[in-house]
Amino acid sequence: MWRITILLTIFQLLIVLGSCQVDLDGDGQKERVVFRAKVDGAISVFCRGRKIWQGVPKRWQAWKLVIADVDGDGKKEFLVGVNIKTRYFPQRHKSVFVLGWNGKFAYARWLGSHLSKPLVDFAAASLDEHQGDELVTLEVTRDGCHCLVIYRWIGFGFTVIWQSQPFARARLLSQGSQVGIKLTNGQRLLIVNADGKWALKPYRQSVK
Repeated sequence: MWRITILLTIFQLLIVLGSCQVDLDGDGQKERVVFRAKVDGAISVFCRGRKIWQGVPKRWQAWKLVIADVDGDGKKEFLVGVNIKTRYFPQRHKSVFVLGWNGKFAYARWLGSHLSKPLVDFAAASLDEHQGDELVTLEVTRDGCHCLVIYRWIGFGFTVIWQSQPFARARLLSQGSQVGIKLTNGQRLLIVNADGKWALKPYRQSVK
């Protein structure tokens, strides 16, 4: 059962702060995943009440955790929102690291120093018939606007498969397989895929 600070959907598991129960490796046994932002050992995994792994260093400044299956193999990955600085990007900036799970510990699958543009927020969901969940990000364009970008896992890292038009300001919305944005005027737009083409369509119901 989720605590009040957790959002649970059948398509993705989002942890802003707290814990959840999830079968990470598809063996029928649920693990308990605990996330604490911006601390050393930000992610802990428990099985049958015993801590079996804890990791993610404080220097990553982890601020968000999404649990998804990016390659569609039935095993979950940790998508960790980090705030890092690197040799080529010396100022702290947001990125997404991908950690795999082998049943005993998490391991690095992709530690990308930067996405295509400065990152604001991210989610993951299965948006089409393609195997695996897509990574959906809200990013900042060169002129300071916001746009949505969809990434697909390609074995080691992600490739961009679609980018929306720019908006002056927007907030990322995510609920299960429905991902989109909320504009400053209150309008909600959801990502849809029709006949292989991506687009944003108005959505009138409430999306949290």
